[in-house]
Amino acid sequence: MTRPKAKKTAPARRSAKPAGRRVAKPTKRQADAASTSTPEAAKAQPNQRIGVLIDADNVSHQHLPTLRRFIGETTITAAKAYGDFQGRLSGWRAAAQEWTELELVDQRSYTPGKNAADMRLTIDAVKLMAGPTPPTTLIFVTNDSDFTPVVEDAKRLGVRIIVMGERTHKALRSTAHHYLNLSELRARMDDEQAAKSDPRKALGLLAQALRAVLPKTNKEAGGLLDQFEKMLPDLRFADAPRPPREAGPRREARPERAPREPRPAREPRAPREARPAPDNSGQDYRDRPNLSSAQQAQGKAEADQRRAQLQQRQDIIDALVDVATGLAPEGEWLKVEVIKKFLLQEHPGLEANAPRYAKFYRMLEDTGRFDVQLQGSTVMARLKE
Repeated sequence: MTRPKAKKTAPARRSAKPAGRRVAKPTKRQADAASTSTPEAAKAQPNQRIGVLIDADNVSHQHLPTLRRFIGETTITAAKAYGDFQGRLSGWRAAAQEWTELELVDQRSYTPGKNAADMRLTIDAVKLMAGPTPPTTLIFVTNDSDFTPVVEDAKRLGVRIIVMGERTHKALRSTAHHYLNLSELRARMDDEQAAKSDPRKALGLLAQALRAVLPKTNKEAGGLLDQFEKMLPDLRFADAPRPPREAGPRREARPERAPREPRPAREPRAPREARPAPDNSGQDYRDRPNLSSAQQAQGKAEADQRRAQLQQRQDIIDALVDVATGLAPEGEWLKVEVIKKFLLQEHPGLEANAPRYAKFYRMLEDTGRFDVQLQGSTVMARLKE
């Protein structure tokens, strides 16, 4: 009796990944990484020396005040930031003036595709560890996983490693002794500072001191303290009321006024002058679809003139790129109104003598550094890669 032949099943095909395909970058919300340590655990111990190495290419200069508050009075062996500070990172120059110990290492990429700043940071980290007075703690401020090997080498030499960032790669976070999310650290420090100035906290400490001094047998005092501590969260503090004014001498009654004479009839008003025409300066002809051919030609000439004026204001273009870089990674879409808000906050007075634009997104387009598109009713922009 012959057995039936088994059917051959085709081997499962593996989905080949096409060569050269780029993986989509995660959004900022997806990539944010929570702290793995508390600030108290990561704080430097007495008699320690700290080295600070900042990858300015992917960390905003807005985090410098938070970093300074965290370090405090600990001795700093070296504090350096690396990047192209003559280009899109020009905002770091103004921020570094508030921190005299910070050295800006201007490193430009002379070869496309090669990050010279990362290489220089790695070399300087090795020099610090090999120096006569190496730091006992190294702080790497970065989101880049390329520094994982040098962090592993530093740990073997007994150096304590702290990594700070927001979207730091998991490989680097897991290699360090401590990882702190810079946004979380700033929020926590602000909350602690606010708590120090809260009168409720001082009153709570006073209640604890009284409870420690009073004997436990004094139930009446203990009950009063219990009531007081329950009232603490609902207390509201305000300025003391003003004392009542002393009664002064009474004023004499005013004599009765004589009845007023009727007012003469008013003369008829002159006709109002025609209102001036609205100011359309800075308005782009592309935003006015009902123009005639002659008006379109004139509008195009005005738009070309504004674009030429903007290209001469390199400070405005650098400020726009710097703000967008600090808000999101390169290539990620941002609301145009958010870019405008932070530009006015970080660079006040920049708009003086600047070419006028009725639409802010037209200015972004004219820089040549941004892509702009309409998503629903919102205008979005991103830095060109």
